[in-house]
Amino acid sequence: MSASRTAGRWIFDLAVLVAVASAVWLAVTGDWDGALRFALMVGFMLAARAADVPAPFAGAFAVLLILATWASVQHWYREIAWFDVLVHFLTPGSLAAVAYFVLVRFRLLPPARGASPALRSSAPAVWVVLVGTTAAVLWEYYEWIVEQIAPAGMLVGYTDTVVDLFAGMLGSAVAGGLVTAWGRRRRHGVAHRGAASTGAAR
Repeated sequence: MSASRTAGRWIFDLAVLVAVASAVWLAVTGDWDGALRFALMVGFMLAARAADVPAPFAGAFAVLLILATWASVQHWYREIAWFDVLVHFLTPGSLAAVAYFVLVRFRLLPPARGASPALRSSAPAVWVVLVGTTAAVLWEYYEWIVEQIAPAGMLVGYTDTVVDLFAGMLGSAVAGGLVTAWGRRRRHGVAHRGAASTGAAR
């Protein structure tokens, strides 16, 4: 097992424990809304593990879910000016990358490491960018709905929306590039092991 996969699994397992502890703590302190959010995040994390999402991507996804959920529960978006843009940059792309690997697991999309001449190697990256951008748009819809229901709980404007969308698109492009790089690395690793096995057989 590579060092990145080992580190990713450790980070993922730790993130799950932190999410469970957060849900329990918030429930004990009477914040049932926050506890429910973390319980849902635990469910998403375990779904990523069940779908055998590569450990580095699953670990990053789990950490970002915790960060985004705590930010929502503690209102860090309003207290730290740059934090909202950071989360909008990181989260949609991570979500799209995990969704890609989940669909690959269920054979609804071709794997990045199995690209053929009929499917350009950039296709997974394009898919991740499109899904990440869609997630960023849906996030803005959610913020608008919350603002209409509880104006004091969500203060957004035109500039905030545009910046968040741009951050989400840029972050999704980065995530797409990472998925493509992972696929190429895996293909080269498989090819190298195959060549070594052939040489040993001779």
